[in-house]
Amino acid sequence: SFRTVKGGPPPPFTGIASGLRYTIQQKGFFSLYTGLTPVLIFSAPKAGVRFGANQFFRNQLADKNTGKVSMGLSFLAGLCAGICEATLVVTPQETIKTKLINLNMGLRQGIPHLLKTEGVAGLYAGLGATCLKQGGNQGSRFLFMAQWRQFLTGEADAKLPKHLTFIGGLGAGLFSVATTSPFDVVKTRMQSTDAKLYESTLDCFGQILRKEGPLAFFNGALARAARVVPGQGIIFLSVDVVYDVIVGLAGEAAA
Repeated sequence: SFRTVKGGPPPPFTGIASGLRYTIQQKGFFSLYTGLTPVLIFSAPKAGVRFGANQFFRNQLADKNTGKVSMGLSFLAGLCAGICEATLVVTPQETIKTKLINLNMGLRQGIPHLLKTEGVAGLYAGLGATCLKQGGNQGSRFLFMAQWRQFLTGEADAKLPKHLTFIGGLGAGLFSVATTSPFDVVKTRMQSTDAKLYESTLDCFGQILRKEGPLAFFNGALARAARVVPGQGIIFLSVDVVYDVIVGLAGEAAA
């Protein structure tokens, strides 16, 4: 993301285009993919925990008479799913990814270095901020999708045509970026190699607000939206497709 401390030296780039150009010139084109391996490794279990936990909490929170889940409880189910996801998968993944990018190291060299210098506990740096971010992310995304289905069909759990599921996922991604960018900025700071500058997640919030102003909490939001919005469309669509395949295979096995 593109940010600097107030009063400090100017950043070497000021936007997405100049940031890409600077990174390629300084470190080469493939440095843009530094930290990709942990993202790929953790993607499947992350999505599994997220959607499985959300459905579990929706089932627990559903009205016993109608089976429906209110708007507030839809957010709560997603929030709880996000916290589960953050604790089990996202925190170590994001810590590894962020620090590998900071150190410009690959997975093979970076993991031993992190374990040697920080220990296993170092992989859980920024757990509180990650829970806030992922809880807010998934709460807002699942809330948006429930309301999207409700708007289109009158049922929050209704099955949609694939193209409408994809569009809903795009909207959910955009909604989550708008509502959780501050948590993402803090999480990134807490998981970077400069995390020692902050005593806690709350201290990180305070320092950013005092030294850089409230707009600093939205630094990098455009770049994040460019990644998150299409990503969420693909994820919600993929889960829908995989679910249909599993149901079809189960039906064939039962027959």
